[in-house]
Amino acid sequence: MNVFDLAQKKVKLRKVSNTRGGEWQGPCPGCGGSDRFHVWPDQNQGQGSYWCRGCDKKGDAIQFLRDFEGMSFQAACDYLHLPAGDRPSHMGPKQPRAAAPTFTPAEHQLPEDPWKANAEKLVAWAHEHLLSNLEALAWLAGRGIDLNAVQKYRLGWNPGEKGRDLYRARSAWGLPEIRKENGRPRALWIPQGLIIPAFIDGVVCRIRIRRPEGEPRYYVIPGSSAHTMHIEPGRRAVVIVESELDAIAVAGSNALAGAVAVGTSHGKPDAATYARLSQSVQILNALDFDKAGVDAQEWWQKHFDNHDRWPVPDGKDPGEAYELGIDLDKWIKAGLPPGLTYDVERPPDKKSESRPREISVEQTAPENAVTGSLDPAVIELAELLKNNPGVTIINTPNRLALVRNGKYVGGRIAHLVFQVPAVTDYILAHPEEKIIWKNLLK
Repeated sequence: MNVFDLAQKKVKLRKVSNTRGGEWQGPCPGCGGSDRFHVWPDQNQGQGSYWCRGCDKKGDAIQFLRDFEGMSFQAACDYLHLPAGDRPSHMGPKQPRAAAPTFTPAEHQLPEDPWKANAEKLVAWAHEHLLSNLEALAWLAGRGIDLNAVQKYRLGWNPGEKGRDLYRARSAWGLPEIRKENGRPRALWIPQGLIIPAFIDGVVCRIRIRRPEGEPRYYVIPGSSAHTMHIEPGRRAVVIVESELDAIAVAGSNALAGAVAVGTSHGKPDAATYARLSQSVQILNALDFDKAGVDAQEWWQKHFDNHDRWPVPDGKDPGEAYELGIDLDKWIKAGLPPGLTYDVERPPDKKSESRPREISVEQTAPENAVTGSLDPAVIELAELLKNNPGVTIINTPNRLALVRNGKYVGGRIAHLVFQVPAVTDYILAHPEEKIIWKNLLK
């Protein structure tokens, strides 16, 4: 019996991909949803594996029984007819973990002055062209980048010259000369397309172009710096994404969190960005939730204590999520500590008046629905806390927080505590300052 067999007993799964032997999705047995739970039946030599992008539970068949059936390790092994003294055969013998190499963030130099001067002219010229390109503006708006963000982050459009790409002398940009086979100097290619500039202290350090067609789809102008794009570095929270356009959509959609674009799911921040991330109040990691994105989480968890996995509720990235109707501002705020999202003052008697809230999303339980004397959403919270015994609700006059081992908790539990009024009011009126599943319903 593998993970797929165990999961099918609790939830209904549907096949969504044939890659890597097949991938199935459905509701999470622990935190619900509709498609956040992923199962790969053929992984681990047919034993399977699972991962929930909501509550971040993942593992093999033994871990599934521990996570969703409350079994001990010994009981799970007995149920699966596996010897508890050994690891399952598909996992191989347990080996001591080799010491991980020390991570040293890369440091990058800014481009030379001739490059920066020409890049600034190109960005300014292309920006004016984009403001009159209604088709390109509509495409950006469809991915969550409105006109304000276009203007603030100086996106542009290169229409070329007479319908053709631009070519300039490399020497004019301060670049070394490259000669063709015939001995003539090779020109600098500046293709038509969407201009995506990156800045360091207001100075253009990189220009990436998204071409409307052809390969490569994305092209970086030679001489650009390899700096990590960090938009709104002064904000106390940050969202980690892969693409620069996603970073612009995220930063432009809210006033609380900046955004860092690392390029790929395994991309790492450079030295300057690494230092700023270490000082952030909260890091929300929204890298694509494919297998590569899941595997990359271990590195982020190891290097940043203020880090939480925070994938978009629908789609694979923020741009796609916006296209599917997700409000990026509400999604970001739902993952931030309460101190960043609303005033923490409340009456000293901690009665039902709740502290002001900036975020308001659709309540998941029917309004005024009652099960006994408790709202159904409170009952749901009790069940989730029971299944996650390490989670504690901090409920003091100056702080309302949801933590596990000193880290903020997201997912369905956070949604209930901070965004469902009936639950928030119940918590604020609760007599205990540390609420766990055992005392929640007192």
